[in-house]
Amino acid sequence: MIAGRKERFAIEAEAEDRIDGWVLGRFRFWLCGRPVGDWDDSADLKGCVRWLRDFASIPRNRHEAALAAAPAETVFRCAYDPVMADGRSSTSRVEDAFGRFHISHIGMSAFEQFDILLLYDEHGGERCLWRRAGSAAIEECRLWRNEMETVAKEFCDLFEKEMLVK
Repeated sequence: MIAGRKERFAIEAEAEDRIDGWVLGRFRFWLCGRPVGDWDDSADLKGCVRWLRDFASIPRNRHEAALAAAPAETVFRCAYDPVMADGRSSTSRVEDAFGRFHISHIGMSAFEQFDILLLYDEHGGERCLWRRAGSAAIEECRLWRNEMETVAKEFCDLFEKEMLVK
């Protein structure tokens, strides 16, 4: 199943196993036509949906003027690297960078190989940056205001309709 548009932003999942109330399967994002996530991993899809529901319904201040138009490398250097260097250190120059910008946890184990950040510009437009863990090559996808949140809600509704009734 898929929600959204692959060429913009989409969330895709495929249930593979149901064990004792668990729904295990494949999970990934599509960001500007590129798949992001370990499609060979078996993630807890119900857990992913819980994270997505929170993501879609709990507003976060993802705008930081100094980072809004900064080069992707600068964003990672300020909002990712200092936070994750020693397991969420408080040495980041950006206050609460982990809670505000980091979204890799949404995909749980499917995103273990990816570092994913989401920022908003001054108008609420979304800027998603990602890289393979340990890589210097950073990808970027620009989206409309609330596009990721809208697709996340759509995905959750679709998941509950299609996956939980089977």
